[in-house]
Amino acid sequence: MSDALPRLAPGKEADVVLLLEGTYPYVSGGVSSWVHQIIRGLPDITFSIVFLGSTRETYGKMKYQLPKNVVHLEIHYIMESWRTDRPKACRGNPQAFEDARKMHDFFRAATGDVPDDLFARVMASLGTKDGISPQDFLHSEQSWKRIRADYLQYCSDPSFVDYFWTVRTMHAPLFTLANIARHSPPAKVIHSISTGYGGLLAAMLRFVRKRPFILTEHGIYTKERKIDLAHAEWIKDAREAFGGGLDADVG
Repeated sequence: MSDALPRLAPGKEADVVLLLEGTYPYVSGGVSSWVHQIIRGLPDITFSIVFLGSTRETYGKMKYQLPKNVVHLEIHYIMESWRTDRPKACRGNPQAFEDARKMHDFFRAATGDVPDDLFARVMASLGTKDGISPQDFLHSEQSWKRIRADYLQYCSDPSFVDYFWTVRTMHAPLFTLANIARHSPPAKVIHSISTGYGGLLAAMLRFVRKRPFILTEHGIYTKERKIDLAHAEWIKDAREAFGGGLDADVG
């Protein structure tokens, strides 16, 4: 992060923290313009911005001049999360991985909310030495067993190699999000403009900070992620797997 960008002073609290995934202030477009208008239209409200990008090579200079009521900006590149130090074999925490499995089962069933106590345990364990560290997720025996078991139970089409790297690529950013949630400056209200990684970070922040969470879903997140997957080099025949219509304008 450049020293020219605003940082919230220690002990201070913004009115609203905006969680922005792949958009303002580094990408121009309808959603970014909407965010910029909200910030400018509420000059008496202070905003802290947490920008989530894919990789640093994807973004250039900021497309918008930040209004004076933006008191903090931090930038994170979540698709760099799996780039760790040299692999080291480890066993992993069986109970922490079992809790993660239970939460995945709730997501698959889509029949109700994840129990608060289960969500709290999983969120508290992410990225910690006694829970599931990035090293545990990438290299532990427990992680290998979980990925293998899920592949055998739920997958019949893609190769195990494709499945293995898909799981890694999609889950590794969660450790970055957990770290952001633990160290992000406080705010009175948490506002995410998408689901996905931004929405999950908001849920984590709500758990950590005990603050209200507002979600403004703009309706194109799923389609954008399908486009990302269709162009992913690590998925064989990605365009065929996700069907047609992926060249449509989603702006």
